[in-house]
Amino acid sequence: MSYVLTSSNDFNTTVQHIIKGLNSAGFSDKDYRLAEPVKPQVSEQPPVQIDITELQGVSDTEAPSETEQDDFAGLDGKSIGAELERRREEEKSSEITPKADSMLDDANKAGEAYNNAVKQGQDDPQIQNLPWEVREQLATFRVRPQFQSDLETLVIPQFFQVIPDTLFTEGTLELLEKEQLAEGFTLKGKAYDIDFAAADDEIAEVDVRANEGGLPKVFKMTSAEQRYFKEYFKNLPPESRVRQCKDMMFNQLNKLNMVDAAELKSYINRIVDDMDKAQIAAMEKAPLGYAKKIKEKIESLLDAHYRETFAKWLETERIVCQPSYRLPTVIHPTTSTDIYGGSLYEAEDGDINKLEQDLIMELTALPNVRWWHRNLSRHGFAINGYIKHYPDIMIMTQSGKIIFAETKGEHLKNDDSREKIELGRAWRTAAGSQYRYYMVFRDGENLLPGAVSMSQFVETIKAL
Repeated sequence: MSYVLTSSNDFNTTVQHIIKGLNSAGFSDKDYRLAEPVKPQVSEQPPVQIDITELQGVSDTEAPSETEQDDFAGLDGKSIGAELERRREEEKSSEITPKADSMLDDANKAGEAYNNAVKQGQDDPQIQNLPWEVREQLATFRVRPQFQSDLETLVIPQFFQVIPDTLFTEGTLELLEKEQLAEGFTLKGKAYDIDFAAADDEIAEVDVRANEGGLPKVFKMTSAEQRYFKEYFKNLPPESRVRQCKDMMFNQLNKLNMVDAAELKSYINRIVDDMDKAQIAAMEKAPLGYAKKIKEKIESLLDAHYRETFAKWLETERIVCQPSYRLPTVIHPTTSTDIYGGSLYEAEDGDINKLEQDLIMELTALPNVRWWHRNLSRHGFAINGYIKHYPDIMIMTQSGKIIFAETKGEHLKNDDSREKIELGRAWRTAAGSQYRYYMVFRDGENLLPGAVSMSQFVETIKAL
């Protein structure tokens, strides 16, 4: 926190300039405190008067003019200065001098209020990175009082990477992010069998326009402008076109932080150099579309590497599962519903589909379900591994079991669901016998391995 102390003839104007500067630097009107301006106290003592007759004394070396002799005859500047300084010291008193202590008291009070606001944001992790104006507009729902004690004791396990001791640092645990699993990834020798069908692209421009508030915005280029750029590209020599295509694709793909730049350039060269004339001609028409296809291929290679590394590190205990996540005392769903009984909070996330509604209704009829909670996507609990998975429903039974359920429609029996089942199974094994994970489909036809139907899931919950 910084403090601006100012003295000005027009105090309010000065303060407004300061506030405007803070706003332009990104602060809102909740990020500063304005203290009452200190009104200077005027001394009741009369102005300093100097008896010139007491301070006479003329330098013999000076030759004053006739006018100076008439107006300032006999004045000694040094003596006058000394006398003024002596009288100023006499006039100083605690009654007419503002104390620094009062300013420090105000600063301490403002600092304490700020710290309390920060602490409140820390206790509510969903809002601590949001501007004050946004926080004030959020709907807030607290945990039900009868379940408060559950939140105080419940700490849900998540995956951590074990950082070993080094010569300079002590070993520690870091909450796992999938990017950490990129260790050892290389494009050398990787397959580049890419289907470039329908690899067309669109040319866009980023512009700052006055009618858009002076902010950078993206616009699709007009057809005429796109033709101009493509015609310019077509008129380049063949070697230059290929080289520029490679450069454009490299610049587009070099944003992948987990990929070595030299390996990326070599990978692009291998892909392009292996093309025939027809493929090169198609690439020259849509280099950014081809870059998108190459990016998708590299990301699929990365995903496979993440899964392999996760399994290896989990087996060799470079990844461990430790208590980490605490449910917040308040939630702020974008939409909400409070019509279903047995919920953990006063209201729950209202963004639920028909399958989730049916499952929640089944839970309200089970006497051994202590409470249920609609997990907030991207804000609630995540099973963190080679993907970050936010299960839909969280359940606590009367026996203390914690169960996560991910509901899926029939059309979602795909690779994404398989990955979530695999990760959920790994988390359940590592977290311990108190925890469960299930992927729930409406019926039991053609279930993915490890998934259950709605009826199977309800019967399992009854037994827990």
